[in-house]
Amino acid sequence: MKYFKLIRSAVDVAPLLAELRAQPEAWLADTARQDKIRVQRDTNTIFLRSAVPRPDLHINENQESRLTAVSNLFPRALAFMTEFAGEMNCHLSRATIVRLKPKSQVGRHIDEGSYYFLRDRFHLVLESAAGSMLRSGDEEVRMQEGELWWFDNKQFHESYNDSEEWRVHYIFDLLAADYGDIAVNPVSVAMAAAAPLPVPPAPLPAPVNAPLAAPPAPILASVASGPMASATEPNPVTSAREMVSAAIRERGILRAENQRLISPKGRENQWLIDTRRIFMDAKVLDAAAELFWQEWGERMPFQVGGMEAAAIPLLSAILLKSLARGTPVNGFIVRKERKTYGTGGLIEGMLTGVPIVMVDDILNSGSSLEKARVVLEKELLEKKLLEKELLEKELLEKERRAMAGAFVLIDYESAAGRHWRERHGIPVTAAFRLAEFGLSVERLVTRLLNRPMTSFENRWNFAALDPNFFHRVPKSFPATDGKRVYFGSDGGQFWCLDAASGTPAWSFRVNAAGHKNIWSSPALHDGRVYFGSYDGNVYCLNAESGEEVWRYGGADWVGSSPALASGLGLLFIGLEFAVEGKRGSIVALRMENGDKVWEHRTRRYTHASPAYWRERQLVACGSNDNEMFLFDAATGTLRWRFETRSARGEKASIRHAPAFDTKRSHLVTGCANGRIYIIDVETGQEVWWVQTDNTIYTVPLVVEDRAYVGSTDKHLYVLDLERRVVEKKVFAGAQIFGPPRLIEGRIYFGACNGMVYETALDGEITGSHQLPDAVTNSVIYSAETGDFYALTYVNELFAFRRVERV
Repeated sequence: MKYFKLIRSAVDVAPLLAELRAQPEAWLADTARQDKIRVQRDTNTIFLRSAVPRPDLHINENQESRLTAVSNLFPRALAFMTEFAGEMNCHLSRATIVRLKPKSQVGRHIDEGSYYFLRDRFHLVLESAAGSMLRSGDEEVRMQEGELWWFDNKQFHESYNDSEEWRVHYIFDLLAADYGDIAVNPVSVAMAAAAPLPVPPAPLPAPVNAPLAAPPAPILASVASGPMASATEPNPVTSAREMVSAAIRERGILRAENQRLISPKGRENQWLIDTRRIFMDAKVLDAAAELFWQEWGERMPFQVGGMEAAAIPLLSAILLKSLARGTPVNGFIVRKERKTYGTGGLIEGMLTGVPIVMVDDILNSGSSLEKARVVLEKELLEKKLLEKELLEKELLEKERRAMAGAFVLIDYESAAGRHWRERHGIPVTAAFRLAEFGLSVERLVTRLLNRPMTSFENRWNFAALDPNFFHRVPKSFPATDGKRVYFGSDGGQFWCLDAASGTPAWSFRVNAAGHKNIWSSPALHDGRVYFGSYDGNVYCLNAESGEEVWRYGGADWVGSSPALASGLGLLFIGLEFAVEGKRGSIVALRMENGDKVWEHRTRRYTHASPAYWRERQLVACGSNDNEMFLFDAATGTLRWRFETRSARGEKASIRHAPAFDTKRSHLVTGCANGRIYIIDVETGQEVWWVQTDNTIYTVPLVVEDRAYVGSTDKHLYVLDLERRVVEKKVFAGAQIFGPPRLIEGRIYFGACNGMVYETALDGEITGSHQLPDAVTNSVIYSAETGDFYALTYVNELFAFRRVERV
């Protein structure tokens, strides 16, 4: 095995357990670990050795540890760990005793940072009735009592206690003696500043004929820039600003008369400023960094962050210049979208506890800084560097904000940018104003001022354990009965939350462990909730208690979502199988007991979900057979099958549910080939189609004479079903997986940039709300609470509310 190694077995743990049982109060002496770290919330920890206090360092970068106040209560534990460390020619670092609740888990996570990079992790099992199941990477072991194990905690790992008793381990880290010289903490700037400066000894007189020593460089610099400096010496403040200004004018401003300029929305621009061109000039980039330090150099301490990708060169130059100044600062990058592999992070680098200054090349709408603000607020709250209670009370003290300020090279002084600053109370400094270059966004300003925009604010959020970062696709759409919200998760838990507070009412765990688990969206009816799971079951639970009513186990995997025909007492859903040539089916089950009524087999997987037309008692469902099927709902009789083909004759799968246009008796569906098909329900023939620029993996919405279909080409297509034309393409700035929804006369949908959009029925954007992660699922609404709910692809549910029109 690569990630586990059994070091010893049959260790006599009886005296160690006796020592532990004599100090039961120690379990609750320090609850910081379970309170602060989400995946550890089902554990209790006794700290024997912990990190030394260093608020300027991230805990994962803090190399030094010390004995805790309770460590003297556990001499046997320390003796065991210390003696073993000596045998391994190592030093004992952090050391804990940890217990895990019955029937619970430590969620999937990874230990990052230089502290862990230099050390090895060991577990001694003191008490575990059924053995301790640990998974690291793609390997899994069940550790038994009295066994001492090494495992690789630098891989994604997780742990389960499936017994009825507490599971108790010693967990400790060892540092190889050879690394002792490098595993030390840097001296903090604050500590160095607080220390008294040594008084230098008086210099010895120089020999009579010896040359005079040159003064140190800082003195030379101060003389050169002081009032006695030569009139011909360029002022560094002026030269840096003039150098950057000249570069923007000569190389950064591009005009339409010289070349075609396309905006992100596909429109033609008259001009744009391309800062990447000037940032690739080392001298200009260094001068831009100098402008930052002239503005912020007297406001330390702080750390500096930038949003990918335009800010990265400037951020890098600022960090390098901080080292040259003798005041090195921490830096980090905020990703536009979460990384789907590795650590699955939104932030590259480590956050510390000091204030944050974000940098960017321009400030126009404020959308980049808003995404950064939302991500940082989430990250800092999770790390307890911000107090959530203060944020909820809207106390905006400078030291409590996610961002203390921002620096941009050019401020466009737009209405949207000004509104962003005013709303969040974040000071922004700029090296230049757009007007200095003879440019203006006045027309856009006027249009924005004349168009009220809806704003929203978060009310609460709930994060399910063990999300799957790799699959940024539609997963389990949330559903609400007004009082509660229901959804499935990658971690195998089906959740029921109080709609007003986000407090879990109950949860239900499916059988199989994996990293897809529940992608099926729940359907609610008459006090029951129905959904499928990748453990191969279709479940029916009591919506009030979470108790299982029945399950249908006739598949290997179920990623499809149920459609209910309550008048017929039937549930329709797609199934998937491991049998070659019979990979899928569409099945009808009785809602009362899960008995199968009819089934239609497909050659390939049926991941798509069905749609039901109540008045006509018809059910439609696509499949990976590259076909759409229409059935008589009661009998399963196949009415017709429609084969997808592109302009080049290519077939492609249908991956989600269609929508019925009942007014015209048509069926609207998206396809993996990027086409939107409109099919005649009577004949199964194509009526008309629209070609988009990428895969469609979402459910259409039909409202009167319009259909709304999202595409991964970053547009929401608004179709005029009567005239058979595309009425509007709404640019979302990122791929759209989440289906649009009609809520109180407006259209709502999410995108992979974490934005939830509100539009009028004609597709005109009337509001937006930024969330930290991709919104690949549908937005829902509860009239009882007045809240909207959006589930991100990492299984975090946000409740938010409309607050104003600005």
